[in-house]
Amino acid sequence: MWKVFLLVIISTCALECASDTNEVTIQTRLGSIIGTRHTTYMNKGTVYEFLNIPYGKAPIGHFRFQKPRPYGAWSSTLNATKLGPVCLQSTNQNFKYPGFAEDCLKLNIYIPNDLHSTNNKSVMVWVHGGAFAFGSGGLYDGGMLSLVGDVIVVTINYRLGIFGFLSSRNTQAKGNAGLWDQILAFNWVRYNIGDYGGNPNDVTIFGESAGGFSVSIQSLIPSNRGLFHKVISQSGVANSFLALSNSTSSTVEVGKNVGCVYNDHSLNDHSFIDCMKGVDSDVLLQAVDVVNSKLGLNTIMQIPFGPIVDGELIRRDPVLILSDETSSEFNFYQSLDILTGTCTGEGSLVVDLSVAFQNSINFNFSQGVPTRDMSHTLIPYFTKTLFNSSAGASNIICERYCVRNDNEEQGRQFLNMWSDAAFVAPATQALKYHSHNMQRSTTYQYVFYDELSYTTPAEASWYKGSAHATDVFYMFFYEKLKSTGNFTEGAGVLVDQLRSYWTNFAKTGNPNGPGLPHWKQYDEGTSHPYMALQSLKTAVGTNYREDYTDFWDKDVRSILNSGCGHDDCAVPIVG
Repeated sequence: MWKVFLLVIISTCALECASDTNEVTIQTRLGSIIGTRHTTYMNKGTVYEFLNIPYGKAPIGHFRFQKPRPYGAWSSTLNATKLGPVCLQSTNQNFKYPGFAEDCLKLNIYIPNDLHSTNNKSVMVWVHGGAFAFGSGGLYDGGMLSLVGDVIVVTINYRLGIFGFLSSRNTQAKGNAGLWDQILAFNWVRYNIGDYGGNPNDVTIFGESAGGFSVSIQSLIPSNRGLFHKVISQSGVANSFLALSNSTSSTVEVGKNVGCVYNDHSLNDHSFIDCMKGVDSDVLLQAVDVVNSKLGLNTIMQIPFGPIVDGELIRRDPVLILSDETSSEFNFYQSLDILTGTCTGEGSLVVDLSVAFQNSINFNFSQGVPTRDMSHTLIPYFTKTLFNSSAGASNIICERYCVRNDNEEQGRQFLNMWSDAAFVAPATQALKYHSHNMQRSTTYQYVFYDELSYTTPAEASWYKGSAHATDVFYMFFYEKLKSTGNFTEGAGVLVDQLRSYWTNFAKTGNPNGPGLPHWKQYDEGTSHPYMALQSLKTAVGTNYREDYTDFWDKDVRSILNSGCGHDDCAVPIVG
């Protein structure tokens, strides 16, 4: 599994990045800070790093689960030469981190070429993925991306799992603390990045998977106006069924495991939250692992702890927001330049999670999916979760994705069904909503095609496609892994294209530049152009998986709406 190889990335980075380094001290509005200058970074140039900078005070004790508080200035010179502990998360993983802590609201800055407060460089803020439960900003070295595009790259931590997304009826812990963390980090960038040579009026937020869901959700929050100006959402948009979670239910279950009783009849149950605040962090993490181990097939349908509609930060389901062109949320969304895309094999996530739900099915997933189980188990479970067990929806989904007498092909079609519904159709819908506007903002779509052994799931030999997160490996980890020889021929060219497209977009709202295949805007004509990103074959495509995106947007919607009254059909539509 690809996670194992991240151990190599992390452990070798210090060796590769530390050559010809020395410390550098600068004065900022928050105080003096020491960073490092890498003069032969990856043999490409000079990169300045300032790591583990606090943007929020420790969210501990009384402040656990609550909105973050600005850290403010530091009293003595801040040593920002090393990464610090990451936000609390399950230790049941292969990642190797420099410790875990609740006091984790930190960010990292990568500056190319020279360091002057007058540089006014474009800024890119990376929000990491990991199902809102894993990961850290420090895992992603922004040095090469900053050098290629001459932009400043910022990577951030935000609270994860129950610490970032506990939700209840308590007004002091309504949920979405992790999203509030991200917003505080964006504010920090707005008011402080100028000290590092960045332009606070030219900021792009970008992220993948949970990071993609995050930046897409942030683009629907009007109070964020001015914090960022462009958005790149990779493998994740706000209107996906995976973007919102059932955090309240998960919170109650964890509470039961640690002896905190949730009062269903109270509209402001402070005693429950006070109890949860007093539980040792390791005990909470262990309880979350227990609850997650019982999810079964739910693991592929909903993230246990993640964003919710809280009536404050997220006022309505993003699906409803995007269909309301009169809303302030929609107006803000259309004011931003947007670049959105997916990998061809997003269903790799299901394969990676198959160990967790294998006991919920009566066949060996590694050998494919029997058609009977597809039609009688998987699709009904899917429609039960999303469409209130609509028999009509189950029938047309089976007509579209069921095959006969070929378990491996049926397995691939199951993954296609899931990825179309969770990623492709929602992305297409979000692009369509964004592209028809009068605000002169730009809209671009990409599809990533390259396959990589690091990300390809080993649990199913029949799997095909560019696995979830493969584009991230090309963006951030290519130099550290290319010597292994597992990249496609010509991958280096694609890496350069990818980084140039992304940084060009961050600087101008247009990914195009000298020597790059021309990338047409999504609304250029009626064919909905997208850039097919592939080693030695990058080229424009049109109407990506149109038959399938239309199926989810039109056919399924029609079935669900049939029999509804004029105002009483409230079933959310995928996409």
